Amino acid sequence: MTLVQDASTGARGSAFAVRTVRRVRRLPSFGRGDERANGESVEIRPFVGAEASEDELRQCYEVYLEEGRQDFPGFPEMSFESFAAAMRGPRYEDAGPWRTWAAWDGERLLGFGLAVYPDRHMTHWSQVRARVAGIDRRRGVGAALLRAIVADVRSEGRTMLANDQVRLGGEGERWANSVGFANTLSIRWQMLHVAEVDPALWDVPVPAGFRLEQWADAAPVALVDEFAAARNAIDEAPNGDSAYRGPEWTVERVRQAEADLRDAGDDSRFVVAVHEETGAVAALTGMLLRPGRVDLCWQRDTAVVAEYRGLGLGRVVKAAMMRWLLAEFPDLGQVITSTAAENAHMIRINEQIGYTHYADFGRFEASVEHIGAALGMQGTNSIPGPRREQELEGA
Repeated sequence: MTLVQDASTGARGSAFAVRTVRRVRRLPSFGRGDERANGESVEIRPFVGAEASEDELRQCYEVYLEEGRQDFPGFPEMSFESFAAAMRGPRYEDAGPWRTWAAWDGERLLGFGLAVYPDRHMTHWSQVRARVAGIDRRRGVGAALLRAIVADVRSEGRTMLANDQVRLGGEGERWANSVGFANTLSIRWQMLHVAEVDPALWDVPVPAGFRLEQWADAAPVALVDEFAAARNAIDEAPNGDSAYRGPEWTVERVRQAEADLRDAGDDSRFVVAVHEETGAVAALTGMLLRPGRVDLCWQRDTAVVAEYRGLGLGRVVKAAMMRWLLAEFPDLGQVITSTAAENAHMIRINEQIGYTHYADFGRFEASVEHIGAALGMQGTNSIPGPRREQELEGA
């Protein structure tokens, strides 16, 4: 599931009285703008998808649909069943366990936010998201959710926050700036509309001296060492001013990532180009498919090892991936990919196989303390964060 930026505004001067509550007892109010003349209030409650009622999940789904249609026009929407399954999952894809909070006005959901806690890599930071219903934007709901997230992230000892799905030029960017985030990397999203692309674009010959290999789920034992080594080439891609650094890929990490995706119920595919003489994996591309979804799949890492660049191998493996996917999923609708906006070479390769520009996004980052100060939070222990019953270790 892709959960994108909160486009609400107003880190200060919230129009609602905001309280954080546990499932049973009410916790003290926090944040600025806690008074409202007509006495309305919004409660920020922990939201455990596995324990949520169908009505609660459907309200979350409606917020997802409304916000997506406004901020991501033309983007394929997941079904309620797929959305609910993702919300009930203990991990956010292969990134790590997550916690979710919901903003309520009585029984009406105003929005929800989440924090992902990477536990394999970059364990000092947290990826955050928030969604707010359109009619409830500009009332401080997003800021209230973010305060709850910051309190929880602090309690886990995380020091950095990031959101890499903020659409540039829109309300989301203005909101992110208002609460203390800064854009550290501009990202170009491109979409391939399968029905509109001539399949001849995917008939790309393999250069002499190379062969293609492909697999679903787990890398073959005979290739996994070379595959792990090749995955480290992704670190050479443009990274702007982002503090993010990719992991060091080893066989053990490859197997862990495969297991994490398997546990999440996701389907991963890879196509690699192998140098015949040495057996080295020279280029690779990955794809992520969600259970029951044929309308959309997500391009993951594509990389070419430095000594094999200039041979067109990036285009070769991407084209081969499309041939494979369409043979197995003839009703596939769209494929989405993203790359640094300054990575003109990869953007051009994507265009050569049928991708078109969808939108530009930013990876917005800031320290937890900087965001806390922008939100008027005074200290680590001054705001009680909502807790999920599920501990991170058991998530």
